[in-house]
Amino acid sequence: MKTDSQISDNDFHILQGKKIKKPFYKKTWFGTVVFVVLLVAFFAFIVVVIGEDGGKAVKVSTEVSKGNAGSEKKISPKQQIKLNQQRAVVVREATSNGYNLRILSVVGCKPELHVGPVDREDTTILLAVRAADVRQDNGEPAGAFVDKGKLLSQGKAKKGFCAIIDDDIIIGAAENSPYLEEAINNEGYFFRQYPLVVDGMAIHNKPRGSSIRRALCEKEGEIMVIDCEDVSFNDFAQALEDFGVTNAIYLVGGSSYGYYRTMDLQRHDFGDPNRNIDPMISFLIWR
Repeated sequence: MKTDSQISDNDFHILQGKKIKKPFYKKTWFGTVVFVVLLVAFFAFIVVVIGEDGGKAVKVSTEVSKGNAGSEKKISPKQQIKLNQQRAVVVREATSNGYNLRILSVVGCKPELHVGPVDREDTTILLAVRAADVRQDNGEPAGAFVDKGKLLSQGKAKKGFCAIIDDDIIIGAAENSPYLEEAINNEGYFFRQYPLVVDGMAIHNKPRGSSIRRALCEKEGEIMVIDCEDVSFNDFAQALEDFGVTNAIYLVGGSSYGYYRTMDLQRHDFGDPNRNIDPMISFLIWR
């Protein structure tokens, strides 16, 4: 008879009439289950991490920006607009014919006309400038004026015009313009003002004296607002021509109210806010 110490690994040992049971983690079925669970988990990971990226691995960036913590690299307004897809008014300065010009360029906004006082707290408006003059006899806009397809007034004493059709601005000068009818038929906008530059040539106008002059201009295909302090109509028109403006019409200047917003949406006023109360004043705005 063999003692316990003499039992070999090949012997079948009986204890109290029962077979010695293997621990559950050593059994074949448990290993199979573990393998299947791990396999399912692996494929689930592949689906979550890779599947949603079109089959491409997700790259995790471990780069740390150089410089002091919280520092920000300065970039130009146009670069910031491109990176953040934001709307903005870009403000520049230039000198032409001995006069200092301020140029307001609007990027990523839609132009339209607005009748009545402009809302100073409306942050969707990035630039607001006076458009047509107001007649003293009847309080209507001076010259032909179309507000979203509705003809509010008529007249062509001032040959310059601005038409807004399908969010595009057209600047020109003509006694009879087909854009007037087109603005009516397409729910667009139209107003008249003094012409300053036509086809690259400065136009002389009757108004005399020096004041703050403002113009809606086209230069190299770009629409912009340009103003200048203490200048006459004719000198302003000549400065715009020398600056390379192709077409330009006058916008109400002097102390007329307006504003623009920079990229941080801070409002910058110009003119007299008390001149923002007439129910029939009109503004050219960009949203």
